[in-house]
Amino acid sequence: NMSVGGYHFVTGEFTSHRSFLPDREYGVALDNFVKGCSDMLIQNAKGQILTGKRNVHPQPDWWFVGGRMMPGESPGASCSRLLKRELSLNI
Repeated sequence: NMSVGGYHFVTGEFTSHRSFLPDREYGVALDNFVKGCSDMLIQNAKGQILTGKRNVHPQPDWWFVGGRMMPGESPGASCSRLLKRELSLNI
């Protein structure tokens, strides 16, 4: 039985501006802003932990399932979206 949840502090209503920064500015922003992420520790009944091998740069290595949250997205909604994208699971 799987569940998705956790603590999440809401500061107010979110309004999307749907704007994009040029690549250089986006790179600078990523280097300077805190990014919300939701990573999941998935284990089976034997306690074995699921990890995935990332094949792309900048950090090809073994990782937990997860990734960046979208603006205005709750941690639970982010986990559900990422599980669907990465493992084809609907939770």
